[in-house]
Amino acid sequence: MSAYLQLPCFTSRFDAAVEFSSQSSYPKGFLHKNPEILSLMDRKQQHIAIFTTASLPWLTGTAVNPLFRAAYLAKDGERRVTLVIPWLSLIDQKRVYPGNITFTSPKEQEAYVRWWLEDRTGFTSTFDTCFYPGKFAADKKSILAVGDITEIIPDEEADIAVLEEPEHLTWFHHGKRWKAKFRFVVGIVHTNYLEYVKREKNDRLQAFLLEFVNSWLARVHCHKVIRLSAATQEYPNSIVCNVHGVNPKFLEIGKKKMEQQQNGNKAFTKGAYYIGRMVWSKGYEELLGLLDIYHKELAGLEMDLYGNGEDFDQIQRAAKKLKLVVRVYPGRDHADPIFHDYKVFLNPSTTDVVCTATAEALAMGKIVVCANHHSNDFFKQFPNCRTYDDRNGFVEATLKALAEEPAQPTDAQTHQLSWESATERFLQVAELVGDVVTERSKSPSRHLESESLNSKRIIEDAFGYLHYVASGFETSRRALGAIPGSLQPDEQLCKELGLVTELGKGHCHRPNGSRFGSVLVLVGSVIGVLFLKSVTLKLSVNARVGSNKHALLRLHLA
Repeated sequence: MSAYLQLPCFTSRFDAAVEFSSQSSYPKGFLHKNPEILSLMDRKQQHIAIFTTASLPWLTGTAVNPLFRAAYLAKDGERRVTLVIPWLSLIDQKRVYPGNITFTSPKEQEAYVRWWLEDRTGFTSTFDTCFYPGKFAADKKSILAVGDITEIIPDEEADIAVLEEPEHLTWFHHGKRWKAKFRFVVGIVHTNYLEYVKREKNDRLQAFLLEFVNSWLARVHCHKVIRLSAATQEYPNSIVCNVHGVNPKFLEIGKKKMEQQQNGNKAFTKGAYYIGRMVWSKGYEELLGLLDIYHKELAGLEMDLYGNGEDFDQIQRAAKKLKLVVRVYPGRDHADPIFHDYKVFLNPSTTDVVCTATAEALAMGKIVVCANHHSNDFFKQFPNCRTYDDRNGFVEATLKALAEEPAQPTDAQTHQLSWESATERFLQVAELVGDVVTERSKSPSRHLESESLNSKRIIEDAFGYLHYVASGFETSRRALGAIPGSLQPDEQLCKELGLVTELGKGHCHRPNGSRFGSVLVLVGSVIGVLFLKSVTLKLSVNARVGSNKHALLRLHLA
């Protein structure tokens, strides 16, 4: 039984424009209740619902990139697009959003998001916006969904879902399976969670279990998974492709810098810098370590660091102890004029999947010095990307970058960084060009694999059921790492989002079940996971053996 009767969804095509400072209340009709909207929908048109784990004004990759994806997917009018983003209570907003920016209603936040986006793209976006209830998990430094957020999109409109960070959105999901709700589900992996667990918790067992859980959750909920780079773990039914672009403003800055170079003017008057979330794992540990060890070789280098984050004070203190001049500043928008004149972007981080700031620096015409790592594979095609393999290589690449002028990229190279190109790549690899093909091929090779596929499907269903049961009890949820009280929205979130229960009491929290039952479910789930892991390994071996047999058969027939 659904806890929601009304959900805050807004459409730019029908709602009046709202200023950022507006205190307007919710519209009387919502997207799935508005007959005017429904009458104008083209039922033959694809409806892509993009669910993500963050929203502006938090300038993190999972807030910015899905926003641009929604704008550019909707731009040509060939498909209907809905962006689904988290709504935080005022307390969590103050913890997460920079600059003391807060909102009193989803409509006010949506106005801010659209203002920010249109200021950068130069066009009015036509995608719809919906909000789901979320809570900030301080231990994970992330926003987690509350309740079954598949209900945000009505069943009659559920067509294609894009899960930005599918593992993140399904860890504690208790509700309908995404593949059961939507005709086609595409996951886009943004974050290398295994690397964070290994670095921050130094827990390889937890990383091993997380890898297994992530893989199976993706299998249960996604038809296809796009990995932005090979830096992430392997996923079933996955492909590696960078489907992100850069804010058009960065390309404009790069164009102006190239014009200055062509006119014989000095385009870059500053040295080296780095911008990123101010936590040690985002490359600061490696960068400060290299600057400390090689201060003699890099004598004269002045480095500026920009970012906001939990480790800001520690990084600032560490920077002051270095023998080189390293200045630490609060974060700001990378398109800010203060960054335009820097020539070299130093980024030794290897925890990113694809670093957005690196792409932005290249778009602005700068030289980028980065590690020879899978997370940087996409950038190696650009002449201003300088990679290194070891510490000595870092010193050599840095000194060379500081001594040279950036190369001028071609139009084709610039296009590769744009959101137009990223959108083309996304539609291609997600197989969304035209109608989605849902039927599997009935070729002989498929019949040879049918036994293995059926076995995996049975295990997929079993894992999905175990996860559903374990995620339905407060005690087991908390033991697995969920935020307390996140099974259903609490009264405060219900009030702020205008959610109404079936009983109309304005409260959508439901009983959690007995503590003893939760413990039994948790123990059973752990045993089930270990069992599934052993069966998965066995299936993998059997599949390889079967594949060899089929190869021998084909050789014999030939």
